[in-house]
Amino acid sequence: MPNRNSHLPPERNPGPPTAADDRGAQLIAGADYQRLWRAAFACRLLATITEEVAKEHGIDPNDTAAVAEYIRDDMYLILSRSKPVDE
Repeated sequence: MPNRNSHLPPERNPGPPTAADDRGAQLIAGADYQRLWRAAFACRLLATITEEVAKEHGIDPNDTAAVAEYIRDDMYLILSRSKPVDE
């Protein structure tokens, strides 16, 4: 939503590539495949941390944010190393 000066904030959650940017089917290394699974489990764990659980165990919001940033960076790295199937 634009503010008073009509400035639009950057898109926080960009979607997948558009049809023009689509690189087709991609291959990833076996190690990256394992990293995807670990990231998926980490996301699942983060999703289970309620405010009550966080307070009870002394988990700071900065802690969960740091894990989310690590996962995000890992995903970007995996995507950047993927290769088109036809290469």
